Amino acid sequence: MNKIKTNLSICPLCSATGLFSHQGRDLLYDKNELYSYDECTRCFAIYHRPMPDSKTISEFYPDAYYQEITKQKKHSLIKQSVLKTRYNYSHIQIPSYLKIIAPIISFFYYKSSIQFRPDSKGLDIGCGNGRFISSMNSLGWQFEGVEFSSVAVDICHKAGLKVFNGELKAANFENNSFDLISARHLIEHIPDPDNLFKEISRILKPKGRLIIRTPNSRALGRKWFGLNWFPDDIPRHLILFDLKNLNMLAKNHNLSYVKSKTFASPRAILNSIDYFTENKKTPSRKRKLHKFLAKFFVAFATLINKGDELFVIYEKK
Repeated sequence: MNKIKTNLSICPLCSATGLFSHQGRDLLYDKNELYSYDECTRCFAIYHRPMPDSKTISEFYPDAYYQEITKQKKHSLIKQSVLKTRYNYSHIQIPSYLKIIAPIISFFYYKSSIQFRPDSKGLDIGCGNGRFISSMNSLGWQFEGVEFSSVAVDICHKAGLKVFNGELKAANFENNSFDLISARHLIEHIPDPDNLFKEISRILKPKGRLIIRTPNSRALGRKWFGLNWFPDDIPRHLILFDLKNLNMLAKNHNLSYVKSKTFASPRAILNSIDYFTENKKTPSRKRKLHKFLAKFFVAFATLINKGDELFVIYEKK
């Protein structure tokens, strides 16, 4: 990604100056319009320049972007055993033999699972088609959601899910309402993350937790594939974060760091390969050799903690 001299911009995270980073187009929908991004000289956030208004942002999301919620996929016995033995889901019933091997399995799998708190309320911000809400409720949580897209909200309501249509602040939740808030692949779509975190901190209970999942701007995949890195998702991703600037944002709103991890996925790598090769025929996800090679990449990126996705847990003080 070659950098060129340009006028300075103001970082939406820390208000420091930013310089030109790159230009790219919408590869997902194969459009030709170019979008510019700057990189902050202090916190190194990467952000849309100029930051689009709400009307323009809404145009980035055709109705096809959302999919109907399908029948909830059942959690495997292996996953249930890990949840029960390591994440406090004591109400789940599993075979006795799995209680023995579950602690071993938990060292390698389901590391992004969430500790269960009985009789706890949860909120999924930017819940999309509601799949995550359904999954959490099936495990004993009392989850609801907030979603800006009326198309996605209709899908959720048809599935019997409690979801507010609009921005988080407009939902007007009471102070200290939730034990757990999830913002999964949300903050990269938000032009003003500072106000988002301010509202999250207000409605989160003391000792309540916030779960963040977002593309990792320091990912090995991004370094290798550049503008063809699938999680870049230009122009829908307005800001790309790393752990340091995400921690800075959380700390400003009374949220303390608990733990983090990065994850890599074959899907991200296989789609990046297709973008890079301009493949219009058989997608890489259907090619055995590409799938085989992607697994090695995923293992290596995860090992060096340079995965495509950041998973971070914060707790309100």
